[in-house]
Amino acid sequence: MKSILCLLIAAGFGALLQFEGVPHGLLLGSILVTALAATKFGFAPRTPYGLGYIQVTLGIATGLMFEAWDSATVTTMLPSLGLLLLCLTVQVALSAWWLARGAGWNRTDALLAVYPGALAAVFDLLESHQASSKVIIVHLMRLLLITVLVSLLIPGQAAVAVAEVDPLSTGMALTVFSLIMLSIVVGRLLLAIGVPAPFMLTAIILTAVFLKSGWLHGFHMPDWSLNLAALILGARIGSRFQGLGLAELGRHGRTALVSVGLMILVAAGFAEVAARLLGSDALSLWLAYMPGAIETIAIVAFGGGLNVVFILTHHLVRMVLLHFAPALLVQVRRAREEV
Repeated sequence: MKSILCLLIAAGFGALLQFEGVPHGLLLGSILVTALAATKFGFAPRTPYGLGYIQVTLGIATGLMFEAWDSATVTTMLPSLGLLLLCLTVQVALSAWWLARGAGWNRTDALLAVYPGALAAVFDLLESHQASSKVIIVHLMRLLLITVLVSLLIPGQAAVAVAEVDPLSTGMALTVFSLIMLSIVVGRLLLAIGVPAPFMLTAIILTAVFLKSGWLHGFHMPDWSLNLAALILGARIGSRFQGLGLAELGRHGRTALVSVGLMILVAAGFAEVAARLLGSDALSLWLAYMPGAIETIAIVAFGGGLNVVFILTHHLVRMVLLHFAPALLVQVRRAREEV
């Protein structure tokens, strides 16, 4: 009951911010309300299936945009993906170097702090007893700073006339339900083998397959589903401040701010270079090169009317590489030792 009340208050405050013209006010308001509840009262709303809902909802909404894709679109994206890998290397190396040399952290904490993984992976790290409080604060600062920064810098779409949408037919409702269930089942299988953001990945791919097969013709994600995803995401980010004291936040907050700021500035620099070389939109490239927070980036990109498919493709490539590269290196090392 407390969780529902907290979410209702967060939704009300977020709606007020949205009404007053604050970009992505629902997301920011939800973060603020739950962060205050977590720090002042030691209470955080429970959203046990929230991350899965966020990923499936955003995955389907993104997959619906693949209708306009063709081989030429994929080809033009390849150079940008190459620059993404270089950007990621510079981000991690520079931020880790500063934490080790500038802040005096040991190598393990520095590398854990700059790991730009998926939101689900970061939440797992935050809940791990092996992660020190200063590492947790860096990740919280990254999630919070990226969310606030991109939300305030990227305005939401202006109000447009909304055409009447026909209610779902029984056949379409069954198709969408089948898509959701299939995304969850396949996502659970991928989750078991360590695939990052598995529900978003499966929802994107399966939605694109359903769309190309003609089974989702005329279907659009309702606005309330994306608004609910923004509310839950804000609540999950804000609730992570539970158990962290103000003194601790102040002690490591400045260090975290510099570390995250360096990664965001590197992303901005690479985005500007890529925009000049490739003739692409610098803002979309900046979001594509951001160090993590794919769910936040997706919600902001949807609200700002940006090229969501382009942006999320970069984030999915980054996450797959981050999660599978270490495992692949371990397997190669073991194979060499056996030889």
